[in-house]
Amino acid sequence: KQWYQRRVRVKHHGIEEKTIRNTFAISRQFFDLDESEKSKVAMSSEYPYGYERAEILSQSLTGEGVTPDPKETYNIKVSEPRWPDKPDEFKDTVTEYCDNMWTLTRKILRLFALVLRLNADFFDDKFPRDNMTVFRQLNYPHVPPGPARIRASQHTDYGVLTILATDKVGGLQVKLPGEEWEDVVSPPDCLLVNIGDMMQRWSNNAWRSTLHRVVKKENLVQTDNRRQAMAFFVNPGKDVMIECIPDYEKEGEEAKYPPIRSEDYILSKHYSTVPSLLAAGEK
Repeated sequence: KQWYQRRVRVKHHGIEEKTIRNTFAISRQFFDLDESEKSKVAMSSEYPYGYERAEILSQSLTGEGVTPDPKETYNIKVSEPRWPDKPDEFKDTVTEYCDNMWTLTRKILRLFALVLRLNADFFDDKFPRDNMTVFRQLNYPHVPPGPARIRASQHTDYGVLTILATDKVGGLQVKLPGEEWEDVVSPPDCLLVNIGDMMQRWSNNAWRSTLHRVVKKENLVQTDNRRQAMAFFVNPGKDVMIECIPDYEKEGEEAKYPPIRSEDYILSKHYSTVPSLLAAGEK
């Protein structure tokens, strides 16, 4: 059975509201720093995480787009974190948040395995201690009233699943095949879950990764529409092979995707969105 996901909300997730609020606050403090300070932890070809403001997400999906999305991000590989010097308490606050996310992630993965009619522990060995999970903090600067504007171009997430926390500003939209873009509304006590490309490949398209974008609607008047979000990208170990689960390969049919190593898939997608980073690595 195919499952096209509009939105999955997780309500009783077990993470204290204070933990989420504090992490949003420390993220805002980081993005309010001078550009020179943020650039000390800039994304590089040597460590393709860190701070950036040049990403074009649609490049990972369609190969289209030349103007960077009007946002900035700070990215931490959870198993290999690099921390900014400022603000104070950044490391402790983010570490606590990520620890809570991992507890929730393990519960969701076991639930998803059962829904897929697999053993509950199916995903356990796919996530060694040095897995490629990434915590991303996002900041969308205020946009004056006027025409509609894309704030994050359309894309799907590359990994297994994403757990997303958002503020009250809104603008996130999802799209199913043959349908229009649909606004995503998340109650303040809920987290959102997106299906990623790897889950789609494992399930041979039975579960589809979530096509989404962020917009500022035409003539929407908000005193301050600065937007923040926090995405916990759940990615397996770098050497895990992403290939069709045997139970999802129909008799007489080939798998829809060839096997691919996890790190190869994720980095190829990532580098396509920041071509300047790839070029730097090739020098």
